[in-house]
Amino acid sequence: MKKIVLFSTILAVLAIVSLYVFASSEPARPKLTGIDLIGPNAVPENTQNVYCVDAVYDDGSRVEVTTDANVKVVSNECKVTNLSGIVETFKLEKSEKHFTICANYRDFKVKKLVTIYSCTHKNSGK
Repeated sequence: MKKIVLFSTILAVLAIVSLYVFASSEPARPKLTGIDLIGPNAVPENTQNVYCVDAVYDDGSRVEVTTDANVKVVSNECKVTNLSGIVETFKLEKSEKHFTICANYRDFKVKKLVTIYSCTHKNSGK
């Protein structure tokens, strides 16, 4: 009888220890290594274009974090607006202008220079 009780106690202790070890060891989380700004490098005037911010991790995975990132549009040359990653361009006075999109997420920053081009085509004498 003592052997059965001792054996049952040993099994119970082993089960508790193994549960504790497996429960306390969380899988390693991937480390954030940078961010990427996804969107076109050139856009036509009078359009809306989507730009997204992706978090890039050391295991190769990517997660879109646009809503959590701080995204700003900087332009001294033309009027553009930023509505949570949707950049709207307006009619140009000259044929080509530029703006910069800046994104910050956690401790990472990225910039992207974007060209706005005119959609007007000169008619060939018509």
